[in-house]
Amino acid sequence: MSEQPESNANSRPENPYNQPAQVPQGEVPAGQFAPVASYPAPPAPAPLKPATTRADYLMPFLAAFRMVVFLLVAFMAGIFFTIFMQTRTLENTPLEVVQRPILDWSGIPANAHKEWLTLQQTFALIDKNFYEPSKINHKEMIYAAAEAAVAALGDRFTAFNRPVIAKANDDHITGRFVGLGVTPEIREGKYYVKRVISNSPIEKAGIKEGDYLVAINGTRLPGVVSDALSISTQLRGEINTKVKLTFARPAENNKETEYELTRQELIAPSVDAYMLPDNLAYIDMRQVFGSNSMNEFDQKVGALAKDNNPNGYILDLRGNGGGLTDTARQLLGRFLDGGIAYYDNIPTQNVNMRPENVITNPQLKIYDKPLVVLTDSGTASASEITVGALQDRKRATIIGEKTYGKGVAQYVIRLLDNSALRVTFESWFTPNKTNITDTKGIKPDVEVIPTETERKLGQDPQLDRAIQVLTKPN
Repeated sequence: MSEQPESNANSRPENPYNQPAQVPQGEVPAGQFAPVASYPAPPAPAPLKPATTRADYLMPFLAAFRMVVFLLVAFMAGIFFTIFMQTRTLENTPLEVVQRPILDWSGIPANAHKEWLTLQQTFALIDKNFYEPSKINHKEMIYAAAEAAVAALGDRFTAFNRPVIAKANDDHITGRFVGLGVTPEIREGKYYVKRVISNSPIEKAGIKEGDYLVAINGTRLPGVVSDALSISTQLRGEINTKVKLTFARPAENNKETEYELTRQELIAPSVDAYMLPDNLAYIDMRQVFGSNSMNEFDQKVGALAKDNNPNGYILDLRGNGGGLTDTARQLLGRFLDGGIAYYDNIPTQNVNMRPENVITNPQLKIYDKPLVVLTDSGTASASEITVGALQDRKRATIIGEKTYGKGVAQYVIRLLDNSALRVTFESWFTPNKTNITDTKGIKPDVEVIPTETERKLGQDPQLDRAIQVLTKPN
């Protein structure tokens, strides 16, 4: 009997081709498993998410809080650093390089930082040591310091104006104010009535041009008056309030009369125009050039031009202290068909002899009619721009007295408490490039100086000569 190997349930028959044995369907050899179809391995179980705690919710808020604290600390550190830089002298130290731009940004003059600190120290020591604290008025002290700072420039046209004066200047330009209705003129140390506003308390009381003010509420004016603005400010006030004024009349041997007047709201016209004999148009622009001047000019002069076709025009700029330079350019544009009004120099803007042209108006052109301009020593600034251009460009005959001679212009800058700084920023030149500050005014083509007798009698030889020039040119 042959011996056969013992059967082993754990053994498999060899496959010489290393292939799965071909097993008929439904038959499974003994000791083997039927092949099973392959499936993808099951996914790994998801990691367990730890439970959210209260601290997790607070984390973003804590991060934001830390950022806010950091920014506050940095901000406060910046403030203290800036204060340190402003209140310490660090000249000739490494920190000077950092200090200078901080001072410039703060508006403190870096080249006079010690002096700036000296002013602050002076104020602090006054507060600490002055024996009558009730007399310390910080506002008054600061105003006085500002006025002294401006005075140190040595420029008579640059000024610091306290709020009351600043408002009076604004009213002068707009023409709207509460007062009595007098346009003054300082002459021979007296406050003369140069012009009376129509329908004003001054006119209703019978006060006339040529009268001069003697007293306000019983207090007599100084023997020599030099500042018209300070007196005019006293004449203004709240609407419907009363004031007693004493005027003297030269035509009646300086007879003095007291008047009680009530202040009212007034609009001072900056232009008046009417016809004279011989079909001549008279244009009164003795008020400063304001924001509404050219609207008034175009309405009033335009009506005369349309209705009367005047043979000639007289432009009265006597006592006109200036005003807006653009108004001067617009006024020139009514008499000149384009061209140069003036040249200007603005050093802070690197502007040198820049031409500024007249501003024309297509609705009103007075280019071909004879023109005379009246001037005196009160004709200044923007009104001199008008005179200089009309004279240099041979458009008008200038009659009267030499003008004031203010060949500079100012910015008017409102400050925080409604005070104002008037600062000279440019010089200007006539079309012939004449500096009228150097020449101390514009000399008229025909000089006519009224005598004191003519003034007292209310005569106007300058206007008479203008009429003569236009009617009898030869």
